[in-house]
Amino acid sequence: MPKATLFSTYRQGENRVTSSMMAVFERIDLTIVERLLRQVAPDSEPQLVRFLNQPVQDESVPDAEMSASFRYVFEVKTKRGQLGAVQLGRHLRGLGQAVERRKHLFAITPDAEEPPSVAVARKEDPRISWLSFASLAQAIQEVLDDPTDPIGDREDFLLRELLRLFESDGLLVQPEDVVVVAAGRAWDFYLETGGYFCPVDRSFRPGIQYMGFYRGKAIQEYIPKIVWREASLEASDSEILGLLASEDPSKRHAASVLTHALAGDATLRGLPWQVFGLS
Repeated sequence: MPKATLFSTYRQGENRVTSSMMAVFERIDLTIVERLLRQVAPDSEPQLVRFLNQPVQDESVPDAEMSASFRYVFEVKTKRGQLGAVQLGRHLRGLGQAVERRKHLFAITPDAEEPPSVAVARKEDPRISWLSFASLAQAIQEVLDDPTDPIGDREDFLLRELLRLFESDGLLVQPEDVVVVAAGRAWDFYLETGGYFCPVDRSFRPGIQYMGFYRGKAIQEYIPKIVWREASLEASDSEILGLLASEDPSKRHAASVLTHALAGDATLRGLPWQVFGLS
């Protein structure tokens, strides 16, 4: 069966974005798709391909089993506040019996918080997860940046192109002076250090003054001001010592951020990072 053209030529925004996402998911390793869905919708327990050793059957125990019987459906909105509970309820009923756990509905919207319609639909059937384009984009970015589990050139290219599509269609837009990053460990790291770090090649639009953190399906209420920013600092003892020797308080703060980062993950050592000081 021929794969969809990259990127879709649909004129309607929702159709174009949805078709483009499916085209990328179709072309990358299934384990990466599963990884993304688990990261942005942990309650969905996605499992695209199942591997079992010695699966128990009624009359026998084979040595191994690989299966891929699942059905995931997606409802995509490209404007905020457009997701309706009635439509979601129809989608869920279309999945069939609720006992079939490997059927799931994913609702994707640009809303900053989970739309109330999702909670309404979940009362009828729990097999629904909401994710924002911002959370999906951050999950993709974290996969791209993860040095412990690098992906192939093909997957890297396709996922970066999908990010560009999200951005060009305005699906990641926040107030002009605010950038929102995936929280996860980053939120706790900020609370502990008053800082944030990321790869040097991650771009930020000009004029940003505040940094928000996305965690638990919502942007955290407190959005700190960016006090200073270093475009490239090496996570090394020599760099940290040089920063500590400076009379500039922001340099010493940067040393503290790097020290804390290395204490949490030694694989960061020797690599260059962007480092932010936050209020």
